[in-house]
Amino acid sequence: MRVLKTLAQTTVLGCAVSMIPAAAFAGGWSTEGIADYDLLFADGKFVFETQATYADRNVDFKNAKTKQNTAFPVADDTNNSSANDIAPNIAVFSNSVKIGLLENLDLFARINQPYLIREQPGFDWNGRFAIGETNADALGVDAMLSYKHELSKGNYIRVFGGLRSVTVDYEQLSKTLVAPTVERDTEINVDSDREYGYRIGAAFEKPEIALRAMVAYESGIDVKLDGALAIQGAGSYGASAKATLPQSIEAKVQTGIAPKWLASFGVKWTDWSVLNELAVDVDSPGGAIPTNVVRDLGYSDGWIVEAGIGHQLTEKLSLGSSVTWDKGIGGPYSDTYSLSLGGSYDFAKNVKFTLGGRAIYKTSGEGSYDIVKTGAVNSDVSTEYEYDSSWNFAVSSKLRVAF
Repeated sequence: MRVLKTLAQTTVLGCAVSMIPAAAFAGGWSTEGIADYDLLFADGKFVFETQATYADRNVDFKNAKTKQNTAFPVADDTNNSSANDIAPNIAVFSNSVKIGLLENLDLFARINQPYLIREQPGFDWNGRFAIGETNADALGVDAMLSYKHELSKGNYIRVFGGLRSVTVDYEQLSKTLVAPTVERDTEINVDSDREYGYRIGAAFEKPEIALRAMVAYESGIDVKLDGALAIQGAGSYGASAKATLPQSIEAKVQTGIAPKWLASFGVKWTDWSVLNELAVDVDSPGGAIPTNVVRDLGYSDGWIVEAGIGHQLTEKLSLGSSVTWDKGIGGPYSDTYSLSLGGSYDFAKNVKFTLGGRAIYKTSGEGSYDIVKTGAVNSDVSTEYEYDSSWNFAVSSKLRVAF
């Protein structure tokens, strides 16, 4: 009984630095890891949490080769075949709150950045006619209710569900070759209204041994984007696009394995293959202005697998570590393998500060940017590229206050 009591009092981090979004480096556009809404399970009537992550990324394109089919013959371009630091460093923030409404009924709410794109190979490489920059930001707002029921003495089942919503701003910059030596800046800039999906899940909990097993499903979200396509010297024209942000299924289990020790394991599947292209329709007057611009993405489904262990050193200090494999989905998003280390310290009875770091090994890969423009004058451009393996790093901090 003493061992069980000690396990129940465990306050380790669990999968300590899974708070650092592995998907900031691979797995597509998502910044969310496995069960990144763990605050839902926190003790306390009112719990607030704020988190910030900074990621140092390191990806260089090489051996780029561009092919263009235009109104005039264009030879394959292998000049300026490299682009350095195509994935600039990023910062990701989130704020969450859990409120106990009734004895067994809780509310969880969050504001975060669930998707983020920064691909910036620039306008000096030969691939600038396909992509010079891709930038996208998303603002997510989630709200869930959670109901906890005691099945038998010390054994609980929890069901939860609610809405998730997002707005998306998307920008795609490139050059357009309008004559053999004449280039024009081209910009697609579209954004969406707030669109909605849902999350549902269930968990089994046995606090006596710090056991929790959870499974959850997140629906896809259809977004409609409106804005403009602008070509230097040719004006700006209304543009619209549709996209489906992927659904996902995740499962995570954690349990006490010895006094003041806790282990966890999680897996997440994300349906990135649903996002195979981004098609932009343009209110074109005809001529050289396309009526449709299609970017072929060709993503494959993503997987994240993570295992972690945590240990409570003192009543105030806990340490944890995790290892993660994140399957690449294609293009600049290759497989990554990472090691995370972190610790949390209780400054006061209800104030916990967590700091963690992650070292990420990103595997080598290859991909292509493929753009097809349809209109009175059809054209397409394809840039194939390669990149070497590299090391990436991240640091994340989290402050949790409970009442």
